[in-house]
Parts: sequence; C-alpha cells; structure tokens
Amino acid sequence: MKIECFINKKMWIAWVLLFTLCNPLMAQNMENELTKRQQSIIPIAAFTVKGDMKNLSTALNKGLDNGLTVNEIKEVLTHLYAYTGFPRSLNGISCFMSVLKERTDKGIVDETGKEATPLPDNKSSLELGTEVQTRLSGNPVTGGAMNFAPAIDYYLKAHLFGDIFGRDNISESDRELATLSALSALEGTEGQLKSHLRYANNAGLSEMQIWNIVDVLKEQVGNKEAYRANKVMSAAYERKFSMGCPIEDVFPKGRISTADYFTGTVWNQRLVSGDSVTQCQTSNVTFEAGSRTRWHIHTGTQILLCTAGKGWYQEQGQAARELQAGDVVVIRPGVVHWHGASASHEFSHLSVIPNPEKNKDTWLEAVNEEDYQLLK
Repeated sequence: MKIECFINKKMWIAWVLLFTLCNPLMAQNMENELTKRQQSIIPIAAFTVKGDMKNLSTALNKGLDNGLTVNEIKEVLTHLYAYTGFPRSLNGISCFMSVLKERTDKGIVDETGKEATPLPDNKSSLELGTEVQTRLSGNPVTGGAMNFAPAIDYYLKAHLFGDIFGRDNISESDRELATLSALSALEGTEGQLKSHLRYANNAGLSEMQIWNIVDVLKEQVGNKEAYRANKVMSAAYERKFSMGCPIEDVFPKGRISTADYFTGTVWNQRLVSGDSVTQCQTSNVTFEAGSRTRWHIHTGTQILLCTAGKGWYQEQGQAARELQAGDVVVIRPGVVHWHGASASHEFSHLSVIPNPEKNKDTWLEAVNEEDYQLLK
C-alpha cells in the first residue's frame, strides 16, 4: 500500500512538472495564432473584393457566430472601400444587411458593438494620418508616387490613415488583417501586399499570425488567393516557396489518376466517351505544378486543347514548346512525346482521341528530371 501511494505521488509530481514546463509553450503558441474572431475577417475581406456574395453571406454568418460584432463587420466593409472601391464595399454592406435581416427573422440577436469615438479635435486628419502611417510603416512615407502625384499622398495620409484608420471601433491589427486579405484577392498588388506585411507587424500581428492568413485563405477562400499571399510572404520572410500557381478551370477536375503513366499528381475527368456514333473520346486532364506524362506514343492522332495554366509539350529530339490557355497541339500517329505542367504552374488541357477503339497508347520511360528542371 505504501509503495503504491509513493508511486502515485511521484507520478502526480511528474505530471505537475510537465504541465508547468509545457504550459508557457502552449500559451505562447495560442498567442501566436489568430483567434477564430480574427480568422473570420479574412474570408469576409476576400469575398468582398471578389464580389462573391454567396460565399460572403456564409462568411458573414460565421463571423457573427465567431464573435465579431455588427459594428465591427460594418467597419471592415467600410474600410475595404479604400482598397476595392465603393461598388464592392457597397455590395458587401448590402449583403450584410440581408444577412442581419435573415438572422433577426430567425430570432438571433447579434451584439451591436461599440461605435467609433470622434477623431481628436486637436489635430487635423492630415496630421493624424501622417502619424499613423509613419508608425505603421516604420518610416515617413515619401518619394516615388507620393512626389509624382501629391494628391494621392494627401488622400492616403489624410483620408485613409487619418479618417479611416483613425476610427477606433476596430483595432489597427484587424484593419491590417482585412487589408492583407483584400490585397491577396486582387491581381497585381504584390508591392502593396509586401508593404502591408510590415504595417501588420507594426500593428501588433506576429509573423506566425500573418502566416495564418495563408492557411485561412487556402481553407476558406481559394488556392489562388493563398498562392498570392504565400509568394509575397515567402520572399519577405526568406522562406522557401514551393507552391505552384493554381488554375481555375471550367471543366471538372475528376479523380487523381492511379495509372503508372505520370510523374507527380494528375487528375483525369472523362467528358465524352466514344461509341459507334461519336467516334471520339475527350477527357479533361489537370496536372499539379511539376507533374507530367511519361514519354509515350499513340497509334492515332491526339489533340490537346489547353484550357488553363502553363505547361510543356515536347517531341523526342525536338525543343520543348511552352503551352498556355488557348494553345492547340496536334500530335501525329507514332510520334514519341510527353506533355504536362511547368514546374511553377498547374496546367490543364482537353485530350481529344479520335477513333479510340483503334487508337492505342504505348507508355515509355519517365521524362528525365534534370532535363525537365532546365525548362524555363
């Protein structure tokens, strides 16, 4: 009995020590992750920018359920007009009005939240905005476009960072979450996205919290948005970037092919099956970045209709041909060839096989990895 009590006491002491040692680490990890409330801002901002009202409605409901107040969401949607324009912002606000009506009709009572307090009366919007912009940037923002177009410099400082950022019913870190998410949903904003990584950090978001944005975008918004954010963040934080540029295809992706005809991951979806009347077979083939077929031969003709992304086609003994959406490749019978995605982009094409009953394949060796990596 004494031995058993002694063992139990030792186990209890060991458990206490383990909990004491691990608890600070657990608390630190939790502090470095975005809360559910913060995460909810990300899809709200991204879907507003994309004009995707259906998914925005879902994100707004989830945001309210995760602790965002009505006034906080209104402020996020208002904040976004500076980055996405009045039309998208107003559409988002209209969508939110509909969501609130539906919830009210269901008897759901959402927290209103606080109103913004008046801006300081001892300084102008320009003075306030200059202070806020300088603090978030880490340095005074001058030169370049600011000198070339002084009006935009004034509007950025006085209106965006003064009148908008100066409103205190959401935090600066919430505003930067919305801004980074919005910019990730826009094409061609890499420069602004890079700048706002610094702004977000100075607003109080950790590097890990900023990286969380990529995860939320990928899970809740889309691969393209996650790709844009990941690419800029990887460069800024000097991390290896290995994510291939995703595509948006009009045809279904289908299932991952299990046949030993490919290097990497490839999806195949049969669209048209040949029969005695329609003597033609058509499939949508989608290649993950870096994926491709083995060298192979068809006894008949094959036609590739490229629909999205960037890829390669090569005939044996010939230089590889770069492919993109809109390109057409006619492959004659008996030609040894391969085709697939580029190393940096996903790729899809329609594969058209005339006379499928007589048009047979012969699969050969895999494409040499070193030769493939030299393709630029």
